[in-house]
Amino acid sequence: MSDVTEILSSAQGGQLIENLARSLGLSTEQTRTAVEALTPALALGLRNAATNPAVLEHVVAGVVHPTHLAAYDDPAAAHGEEARELGQGAIAQLFGSGSAAGQVAQIAARDAGLRPDILARMLPVLASVVLGGLAKSFNNQGLGSILEQIARGGGLGSILGQPGGATTAPSAPSGQAQQSGGGLGGLLGALLGGGKQGGGGLLGGLLGALLGGGAPAAPGGAAQTSLPGGLDPATLQAALEQIKKSLNPGGAISASPGQNAELQDVLDKVFPKG
Repeated sequence: MSDVTEILSSAQGGQLIENLARSLGLSTEQTRTAVEALTPALALGLRNAATNPAVLEHVVAGVVHPTHLAAYDDPAAAHGEEARELGQGAIAQLFGSGSAAGQVAQIAARDAGLRPDILARMLPVLASVVLGGLAKSFNNQGLGSILEQIARGGGLGSILGQPGGATTAPSAPSGQAQQSGGGLGGLLGALLGGGKQGGGGLLGGLLGALLGGGAPAAPGGAAQTSLPGGLDPATLQAALEQIKKSLNPGGAISASPGQNAELQDVLDKVFPKG
């Protein structure tokens, strides 16, 4: 259950649409149309996270947050203040900024025939529910234990930004904007931003795997045996690959060609391709 459409259709005992309609004062049909208009944007945002380690860090942090899991199961939790705030933060990460998330709401509102402010209110609720559905899916895939270890280790940024707890993440070169995402985003910038540091070792292997490349061998053939939080490097890498596949399951995203192109254009402006 990692497909966004499947998550939303099964959320809250299959009553998400009806619960949203009551909360927002809309008809069931209006709400269904709005959710269908926003679903492709959420799917594209998660696909982007699968290839962008800085965004992936925030998605994993969201998945381990109990409020999102509660939002998936319970309409009261989904419409609570904490879920709304966390959902707002999630969409800013998925789409790169609050401004980009506003553009997404505008595009979806036009297709749904509703006011943009209604879609903007709905989007963080859906983001929280989707993260909760991903949490349930990952637990069912046997990833619950490693996600808990990631949370105990301070998140991916802390774990990957400080291998063995000894090294801090390099800063972005002067004049370059740092991507949000803590240590992982900073390491990505240093490894791929034209610097002379090699991408070898565990971090290079993990980043290479996340971006679809091969995992370089550690210098001198040495293998790192542990990470902060008691994580095994090989297990972590396998888990991240499994998470990445869940976020980007392949296949076409159900949206009109025009809507798909507009949404992709919003993401491309915020997350330009190499």
